[in-house]
Amino acid sequence: MVYRSAFPVQNEEDYFKIMLTMNANKYVNVGGLCNLIYGRGQYQYQSSNMLNGGFWATYTGKKYEIVSSVMFNSFKNRENGGIVDNRYITDPMSVIGASSIQARNIPVNLTNSQSQYRNFNYFFNHRYKIGKYVKHTTKGMLGEDSTYTEYVPIMTFTHTFHAEDVARKYVDESMPSGFYDYNFFSDTYTKDSTAYWTIANTFAVTLEEKFNRLMRFGLSAYVKYDVRHYGMGIKNREDTLRFDNSYSHNLIFCANLFKREGKWVKYDVGGRIYLVGPHIGEFDLDGRFDFDFNIGREPLSIMAIAGFRNYSEYHQYRYYESNHFKWSDLDFKNSLALDIKGRIGLPKRDISVGVQFQNLTNYVYLNEQCQPAQYEGNVQVLAVDLLAKLRAWRFHLDVQAVYQLTSNKDVLPLPDVALYGNFYYKDKFFKVLTVQIGASVRYHTEYYGNAYMPALGQFYLQKDVLIGNYPEMNVYANFHLKTVRFFVQYYHLNKGLFGGTNYLSMPNYPINPGTFQFGLSWNFWE
Repeated sequence: MVYRSAFPVQNEEDYFKIMLTMNANKYVNVGGLCNLIYGRGQYQYQSSNMLNGGFWATYTGKKYEIVSSVMFNSFKNRENGGIVDNRYITDPMSVIGASSIQARNIPVNLTNSQSQYRNFNYFFNHRYKIGKYVKHTTKGMLGEDSTYTEYVPIMTFTHTFHAEDVARKYVDESMPSGFYDYNFFSDTYTKDSTAYWTIANTFAVTLEEKFNRLMRFGLSAYVKYDVRHYGMGIKNREDTLRFDNSYSHNLIFCANLFKREGKWVKYDVGGRIYLVGPHIGEFDLDGRFDFDFNIGREPLSIMAIAGFRNYSEYHQYRYYESNHFKWSDLDFKNSLALDIKGRIGLPKRDISVGVQFQNLTNYVYLNEQCQPAQYEGNVQVLAVDLLAKLRAWRFHLDVQAVYQLTSNKDVLPLPDVALYGNFYYKDKFFKVLTVQIGASVRYHTEYYGNAYMPALGQFYLQKDVLIGNYPEMNVYANFHLKTVRFFVQYYHLNKGLFGGTNYLSMPNYPINPGTFQFGLSWNFWE
């Protein structure tokens, strides 16, 4: 069970989570969870609430296994369209003649708008394993022999059924002039909706790693058939003005070669291709290799990942119609994506360095007019990162640092540097109470971060407002007593003290002002 909240009360954010899981016997497990979030918002017309949860059941036998789950999500968010002028944050003196203003008093663009999201997900997987019983002999503490029998799977047959239903609705009854570039159907009321559902069946055959004693590797192949539905609707206060449905049938083949057991080397290489449907011929290939060995007494781990994709954008990027946005029959070329990652680490010292290179060809994005566009060329991104957990006595410093370069900031803008640091003191008192007291900070350099369009729930390019060059600092204390965890935190401590005033997460959307937060987590064992 988890509960989190914040002060002041009029702007508090509440989070409640409860999860129950139990074993009926050594084969059967059932459980459920529920998450509830309600935030009143620090700024005007910014409240949000979310309810999600689900149930699951599993059966794990020697030869037969079942995993089944039902999950749901419901999210409602008041859309305020951001504050009307960034200077209320960056330079309030020029707007109101004072050095600061309360967040609740800053005017916003939208006063009666809301986004609603709904998701339902059902998953069922069952597998049957063909294998053999193998006897093992071990030595006891007194030197006596003992034997036990293990069922070793050699071949596995798997079937998976998956159904998902997703919907989004956007309602605006305020409709301020100048916020939207176009009102195609109504100047006073917006009620746009999009929907997506899919039903999929997957059949797989796997030769487990132990099927071959000479060369230990596994092979798997599967065929997936799915039906997908895309829907769009436009309504006014009385009638449905437009409604559009689109369906597709897809057949996908996939194969994998893998080695997931062993001490020194592990790998997983595979690919998939569309055989039937609007995406016919599109494919992706990927591979991952993990190496673990010692240099002297020092463990060393190396990870390498590579992938290549040939894909087209999903339905709404080619055809979409609503009260404020409209595009159709966009003839985009297929996009190509090459992704190469590598990481080398010293697990014993909690230090690792990673590098990533990505090349995007025919990259599709939302331009400054919030319309889909394609860059018919190559865009490269190179990133180098450091992860380190340093310790001296009872003092700890966790560091994450990223340096990245993009070859075309006009199409794919990124900050050059992003940093996260967490410095804390950690100790155990009375042999049972673990205490952690510290401060964390996040920072990234300035860049033209994407803007947000609430009518689409999407981000698009902009070149008017620089975002970043501002540290966000928190101080906190964590306590852990047996099965109980408790924390207190003051979020955004440095507001008004140091770091400047450019605390925007994106254009017209400032991060929350200083807030006192607390939470409790309690595990009950039976």
